[in-house]
Amino acid sequence: MPHTRTPHSPQPHSPAFPIIKSNPAPGADTPEPDARRANKKPTTSRTHADAMATASLALLDHQLPSPPAVASYNGGGSDRLSQEIFSILESNFLFGALSPLEGVPSSAGRVRVLSIDGGADGGALAAAALVRLERRLQELSGNPAARVADFFDLAAGSGAGGFLAAAMFACRMPAEAAREFVAKNRKVLSSRGGGGLMSSFRRPRPEAAFRKVFGDLTVRDAAKPLLIPCYDMASAAPFVFSRADAVEADAFDFPLWQVCAAACGVGPAEVASLDGRTRLRAAAGAAGAGAGGASAAVANPTAVALTHVLHNKREFPFAAGAADLVVLSLGGSAAASLGRPSSSSLLRIAGACQADMVDQAVSMAFGESRATNYVRIQGNGIAPAAGETAEAAALAERGVESVLFRGKKLMAQTNGERLDAVAEQLVQEHHRRLESKTPVVLVKASATPRTSSSSASTLITVSTNSSSESP
Repeated sequence: MPHTRTPHSPQPHSPAFPIIKSNPAPGADTPEPDARRANKKPTTSRTHADAMATASLALLDHQLPSPPAVASYNGGGSDRLSQEIFSILESNFLFGALSPLEGVPSSAGRVRVLSIDGGADGGALAAAALVRLERRLQELSGNPAARVADFFDLAAGSGAGGFLAAAMFACRMPAEAAREFVAKNRKVLSSRGGGGLMSSFRRPRPEAAFRKVFGDLTVRDAAKPLLIPCYDMASAAPFVFSRADAVEADAFDFPLWQVCAAACGVGPAEVASLDGRTRLRAAAGAAGAGAGGASAAVANPTAVALTHVLHNKREFPFAAGAADLVVLSLGGSAAASLGRPSSSSLLRIAGACQADMVDQAVSMAFGESRATNYVRIQGNGIAPAAGETAEAAALAERGVESVLFRGKKLMAQTNGERLDAVAEQLVQEHHRRLESKTPVVLVKASATPRTSSSSASTLITVSTNSSSESP
């Protein structure tokens, strides 16, 4: 019987946290609820939380400068101290530890992560950034047939970004072709249209376009790890389509054209796994309204991608912290909304706020490494010049960086220059892997034929030159 429960949802009889119950002594009166709560012993989760708090305080005491050192800061000592405190706490929360794993060889490379927002512009800025990045990668590598997917180990995309990630990692689509698709289908990928809650139900549906691109391909067919979040109305929670789950069983494998339709969120979309055991009712945003896919639920999938990498030791055994990652996060254009506010515009605002919150949290977690290991590209809302597209103007703008308690500040480099710098890092990592005998990523192979399940899947070592081969 098909069910609508998400694969990772806890069972009804299994609480998310352990609960310890104490039975009253024989003959004793049952205490009142307030008294029972007052006399209850600490639960396991409470004890674990206390231990984590103690560890965090010890970590802060060990890493923060002494009071004389704080006093020696030239002005703004409290601001700088707050910056260091929050950077340490964010790193400890996201990465679990600040020091690399013991025994990891110094020659181990960095995991390359690509994160693409859906954005209110329907992925237009992200597509333009990918075109520039791919051209630069081809120039630096000397390979005119190189693709963006050749230089990344994992891709995560929400909304239109989910389509871009799937097209490049499953179809090996050139970035220019992906940009053309985004431009031709902006009405179904963009969330700038008005009309209120019901407008998304009347907009054109992109199933035919997605079917033409992906055919019978499924999440399992992606050449490398792929993550695409959507919002499931049946369980009232975000849901993440993952290649790592898809290679385990057909219950977690879905047709890519359905996945992209769900991520783009053009009204409620019924999505069923290959064996029909898992069913979703995906919609845009947290209320099933507005376009732009999971923009209000998971607007910025960077945190989803980092969590997957850091907790998936089977495929990413050497990823222990910020120093082991290179993350490129592509946002959208920050166009001002004119006219009377509508429900869809409010959802766009909620999605933009969620994306900024993730950006700032990740930026703080990377600490000093964010200058090279974490790059965020997004528009600043500056109006383009006459005859210039909004995407070209955004790439020519100076980049912005999240600052604790102060929003964002302008950087010296433009977004285009920062993309070129990322391309240089990616090519250097590619060349380093060609000379190294230590595999950085272990990707689980898809089961073939499809009737077999996880028992037929085996773990393979990604060869150092696999990134230059066609999937």
